[in-house]
Amino acid sequence: MLHIRCGPGDVAGRVVVCGDPGRARRAAEFMEGARLVSENRGLLTYTGRYGGMPVTVSTTGMGAPSAAIVMEELAMLGAKAVIRVGTTGGIGRGVEIGDVVVPSAAIPLDGATMAYAGSGAPQYPDASLSDLVSGEAGRRGLRCHRGKVCSSDTFYLEEERSAEAWRGRGALSFEMECSVIFALARLRGYRAAAILTVTGRIRGAGERVLDPGDTAGAIEKSIICALEALKLDMQPDCYALK
Repeated sequence: MLHIRCGPGDVAGRVVVCGDPGRARRAAEFMEGARLVSENRGLLTYTGRYGGMPVTVSTTGMGAPSAAIVMEELAMLGAKAVIRVGTTGGIGRGVEIGDVVVPSAAIPLDGATMAYAGSGAPQYPDASLSDLVSGEAGRRGLRCHRGKVCSSDTFYLEEERSAEAWRGRGALSFEMECSVIFALARLRGYRAAAILTVTGRIRGAGERVLDPGDTAGAIEKSIICALEALKLDMQPDCYALK
């Protein structure tokens, strides 16, 4: 693959994707025999085992265009069940820093999803995989919200301008990759879900609270939730390396 520099046999059917290379490294520490397959362009890819299950952890970078490239290449190499472990800025009432959001839909405010889907229609995760993720979050004591998220291209602009409007439409948070990951799942034949730790709170125009230092524990638990959910996922097409 041109960008992630992996080949046949390097990627497992079950995959955790993270925007942050540091988060990918941390996820690999929970795996047995994790090997760094590639670090081309800073897109780290590790493959090993978790509870005896082959699993890959891969970095998508920030934003939908980068995530789309990585997901296209992972899908070509046999990814079948993908969980994004990411962060998000809360806008929904009661969604606070340190909580987690498991999206039930992603509203595309990004260009890449619009290019793939041809419209601004919401993109949906796999329901059964999402159920497994939220169940694991509850078991680990995480305060978990399920609902719509907005996937945006602009971390510092659109969220502040439109947070109140999207809050009124029931959106829980803003993030940058879920919509294209879910859209490509439908187009490329893998199943996808996400668990997002709330590391900031957007209250209105120009009013933003960022405090990721208090969320390291929640992020680590989110990684474990994703790995455990993949282990519990019983679809037979995900067990072997391709």
